[in-house]
Amino acid sequence: MGIGDYLIDGAEILLAHTAKKGTGKQAESLVEHSDLVLHYVDELSEHNGLSSAIQRTVANLTVQDEPLPLAAQYWIVKCFRQAIYLHDLGKINPVFQKKKMGNQQIEKLSLPGDSNHALLSALLYLDIYLAELDEIEFPGDNALIGSFMKHVLYVFAYVISRHHTYLANAEDADGEETSFEKQLQLLQKKIQRYPGYVHYYRYKERVCSRDSAGRRDITGELLKNRYQRFTDTHSPFPFYVLTKLLYSTMAACDFYATYAYDAEKSLEFQYFSKKQELRPVLETFYNTAIYRGVQALRNNPQTTTLSSINRLRSALFLDTETELLRNLDKQLYYLEAPTGSGKTYMSINLGLKLLNSELGLNKLIYVFPFNALIEQTKLILDKIFPDELRNQYPMPVINSITPIISKKEETAETGNGETEPDFDYKSVLLQRQMLQYPVMLTSHVNFFNYLFGLGRESNLAFTHLCNSVVILDEIQSYKNAIWKEIIHFLQSFAKLLNMKVIIMSATLPNWDSLVEGESDTCSLVAKRELYFQHPLFCKRVQLHFELLQKKVITEEELLAEVLQRLKERRDQGKSTRLLIEFITKAAARSFYRCLQSAKLDSPLFELTGDDSNLLRKEVLKQLGKDEKGIFHLPDVIVVATQVIEAGVDIDMDIGFKDSSMLDSEEQFLGRINRSCLRPDCHAYFFNMVKTTLIYRDDQRTAYDLQTESCQKMLQDKDFSGFYRLVTARINAERQKANLKNWSYFTASVQQLQFKEVEAAMRLITEKQYTLFIAHEAAYKNTDGKEERLDGAQVWEEFKILLADRETEYAERIVKLSQIKEKMAYFTFNYGIQHSCKQTPPQIYTEVAGTLYYIPNGERFMELDENTGAKKFNRQAYIDAGVSPLL
Repeated sequence: MGIGDYLIDGAEILLAHTAKKGTGKQAESLVEHSDLVLHYVDELSEHNGLSSAIQRTVANLTVQDEPLPLAAQYWIVKCFRQAIYLHDLGKINPVFQKKKMGNQQIEKLSLPGDSNHALLSALLYLDIYLAELDEIEFPGDNALIGSFMKHVLYVFAYVISRHHTYLANAEDADGEETSFEKQLQLLQKKIQRYPGYVHYYRYKERVCSRDSAGRRDITGELLKNRYQRFTDTHSPFPFYVLTKLLYSTMAACDFYATYAYDAEKSLEFQYFSKKQELRPVLETFYNTAIYRGVQALRNNPQTTTLSSINRLRSALFLDTETELLRNLDKQLYYLEAPTGSGKTYMSINLGLKLLNSELGLNKLIYVFPFNALIEQTKLILDKIFPDELRNQYPMPVINSITPIISKKEETAETGNGETEPDFDYKSVLLQRQMLQYPVMLTSHVNFFNYLFGLGRESNLAFTHLCNSVVILDEIQSYKNAIWKEIIHFLQSFAKLLNMKVIIMSATLPNWDSLVEGESDTCSLVAKRELYFQHPLFCKRVQLHFELLQKKVITEEELLAEVLQRLKERRDQGKSTRLLIEFITKAAARSFYRCLQSAKLDSPLFELTGDDSNLLRKEVLKQLGKDEKGIFHLPDVIVVATQVIEAGVDIDMDIGFKDSSMLDSEEQFLGRINRSCLRPDCHAYFFNMVKTTLIYRDDQRTAYDLQTESCQKMLQDKDFSGFYRLVTARINAERQKANLKNWSYFTASVQQLQFKEVEAAMRLITEKQYTLFIAHEAAYKNTDGKEERLDGAQVWEEFKILLADRETEYAERIVKLSQIKEKMAYFTFNYGIQHSCKQTPPQIYTEVAGTLYYIPNGERFMELDENTGAKKFNRQAYIDAGVSPLL
């Protein structure tokens, strides 16, 4: 039925949106808007597989472990669609029409001033479909199925009621009822007192009559006592996915329809399709030198001129491709490949193969735990795919520091368009919010926000994840305490939304043992030992554990060891690129000071999480190679924290590392002899800071290099053995009779306690602050010319934009994204996770959210002579003393 069938004659005067003054545009009727919203549901079904995802998810719902009868499945699918279609039905509220729409055609009715429409939409939706449910008999246990159907309607109505706000807990108790049930009850009583609220509703007698014989008690129909309505017999994860899909699709289609009315044009889907063919992207990738080398090995292994290391990389490349094509029916793939084996190119190939496999997949999403990895992979994509192709097939970075740029701007920048293109802020913002790109790169925090976020805007992306290839890089860096939750959700999302997920790392935990029953996964490196045990990978760094005999090494003892190794290599006439890693910023800074005092001949750098984006880029550039593959600095010393791990592309000769966790040690080794081409490369491990002080509640800390068995695991690259021990501990921990028991979490998922699930799935739980330290920063632009930025001026620009309420929201958000790129030169993380003694920021003059502004910040910065950039001196800031607002 159309929405008009639920309205009285003459209701065509009801409005959904009005145009801005001066545009001369006609207002949009409620019927027009509702039809347009439903049109975009169909568009998402056609272009992004929404309809199939809904049907798959409903088909996977169970009650008492039994699938629902087909009649029940069809009815839920219909109710899902109608929930979106009728989500604005409450705009029939005459007060809403008068106050919000300025509708002068509305009859004069004596009503209080409640203009709310979302809760009224939910109530009327329940009235319509509870009445319909009364007339339906389902095969099987009709009472049990009927009870679950009421629960489905309750949840769908709850989502309707929240479509202008965030998802809270659906089952928050308020006495014997839930908060939502109580809100419905109060609204129905108000309607019975003031029937004019539903004057335009065709079936108003059902909800208005005070006569018990003719009145429909909505909350009574839902069985007031929530324990009678709600049962714990249905499958938790599919129902969670279905509810999130409804909320996301409702919000997205509402946004699409509103944009279409406002802009008088539709937002085009930019995914790979018949119109936007994959072929040009494939042909470009197949024409790269690396892919041609792989093909040479495939076609004639005997005559290929590839070097030993490239032959090995190419063989692994081909093996992973073969294994993928054999297992296209799987949903999750493990890509565990040694450091230096070319995982990025492998993953691009695998992603493109999946997109070309006729499985309905239409976009590629890269997810990384660190911005450095995002930038690194983006550079590789830009190198493979020329500007012209990327203009046609956008491949943007979606994170908090990368500006939003329109396709027109990119065209102008490459000289193929106008110099000052028009900027459609709304379409550009919508494309970003809706993940409207064929290829994109984002952070793991962003991705988890899409999956588990509560807000309306963070949920816009969820429905667009259907038909995606998702590549998760370095997942061992994800919070260990929620690995079990992550794999359960990933399997559900992948199966129900038609996602293919590739999980990759050099140290890859196999999460199958964290899932009950069979896992729908596949390892893409079937001959693991052939590669991990190959001397080119396994023996490229000689490991030394002698320093671990000292339970705790002093700074002086470590300095003596470092100087001794440097002297030995210099005496042998060898250049030395030395990396020293600590697990705290304080230890790194202290040792950096020691090396400064030693006045060594080699250039000295420090890299920690306290460094600005500007400094980090400059350091990594100097640590790199020229066009001929020769190091800019054959002799160099780098003192770093864990920011140097997990894919940062530097190649050193010798490393010293404060021992922590086994996978962290291997990630560190990935920075030594990364090219696998140099002999005589070494790594030395020592103990300085206790690991459990930093990695709290992490089961991996139980297995470290203090034991010979773990040393052997590292030498043999036996990470599967290591992770078996870790996952066994995780499973044991989740079976204990406490609040960490697995059943508590599944109950939260089952009862749609969205706040609790979101809190549990946060990847970063430590309190985080950001300092904006105003100083003068110098940097080189894309033309190589030096430019200067004044931090105080950038802050003022930010504040003006933040306070601007006259500029349209979309334009303001786009401009904020652009100014944040400048702000990255002045912002520094100030977390307090590792030291209970460290307090929140004390010296500042202004606060914007978690951003603390510090004027005259030169006193807290020091010049790095090797890069010309400035470093944040955390200790100077802390030592400045406790002070209220300056």
